[in-house]
Amino acid sequence: MRVQIPAYTDRWMMGDRYGDVVKVSRKTGRSHPAVKPGDEIAHVKLDKSGKMVRVILDDCTVVS
Repeated sequence: MRVQIPAYTDRWMMGDRYGDVVKVSRKTGRSHPAVKPGDEIAHVKLDKSGKMVRVILDDCTVVS
């Protein structure tokens, strides 16, 4: 699935905005305070840099 990552990420600010979802997992332990238990985390491989980022799936925009 192709997505645009959220605008609040540093990668988005650098112009690396689109990528493919490689994996989806659920938040279970402690991490960032904005991530609540049960949130789905998308592992997105970005097009421009080839880097893998983890973002909240609900905050991503699906593109075709």
